[in-house]
Amino acid sequence: MAQEFYVDGIGNISIQGPVVTLSYVRTTSQGNKPEDNKDEEVVKITMTGQNLVKMTNILGSTLKRIAERNKNAQNNQSDEMKNNNNKENNSKKSKTVN
Repeated sequence: MAQEFYVDGIGNISIQGPVVTLSYVRTTSQGNKPEDNKDEEVVKITMTGQNLVKMTNILGSTLKRIAERNKNAQNNQSDEMKNNNNKENNSKKSKTVN
């Protein structure tokens, strides 16, 4: 089973010729102030520049799909709210007073 790492960001990027190394870090909170936070290196990933470009393209397209899905979900939610409001308004209008 692959080992799983939780990271908060990229700490360092190193480029040596065709090889790129990314250091992923985890931020540890030492106090209430943001300057008290310290980054701890969790894992280093080394790959070719070409593979970094491929990975970046995959992540970019994944983010686009997530954004589209969220936009569709918000639109559906908005449409449902409009339909519910219309139903309430129609039911109020249809009542007759004798």
